Amino acid sequence: MQKYPIRFNSMEDVSTFVKLVNQFECDIDLQRGSVIIDAKSFLGVMTISGNTDLEMVIHGNQQEEVLTAVEQFLLSRRTA
Repeated sequence: MQKYPIRFNSMEDVSTFVKLVNQFECDIDLQRGSVIIDAKSFLGVMTISGNTDLEMVIHGNQQEEVLTAVEQFLLSRRTA
């Protein structure tokens, strides 16, 4: 399982991110510490986003497509 560090700077970022990831059939999670939420849930992402960096986990075979779509939120393409 690979984790990708991401950051949101505003609620607009959260909204844009959720819209983007909802285009994919694979499961995508966001993690902060021991808390894991469905990245396709606006309320879930809004709840944990705060002012901290998150880790994104992509389950399935669409990793490259998802990474390209959410590139503006990635801190780097390297895995955490």
